[in-house]
Amino acid sequence: MVSFSVRHDPVPASVKIDLELHKPYRTWFGLGRLRCEWCRHTWGAHGCPQRRSAVKLLASCIGSDSLRDVLTTLIGFSWDGGAA
Repeated sequence: MVSFSVRHDPVPASVKIDLELHKPYRTWFGLGRLRCEWCRHTWGAHGCPQRRSAVKLLASCIGSDSLRDVLTTLIGFSWDGGAA
C-alpha cells in the first residue's frame, strides 16, 4: 500500500483567495481615491473590510510570534480582537 505524505496547510484557502483578489486601485484614471479591485469598497488604512478580516484570520493561523509582530506593525491589528 502506498502512503502519501501531504503537508497540512493551517491557512484556509478562502484567506489566500481574499488576499489575492482584494487589492487597491485608483479611480479617475489613476488620480482619484483608492478602491478595492474586487468588491469596489473604499480602501481604508488597512484595506477593505474583506481584506481586513482575511488578514485577521491569517494572523490567527500563524504560530510564530515574530510574524505576528510584523503583521501588528505593518497592518495595525492587536490580537485581543480590537484594532490597535
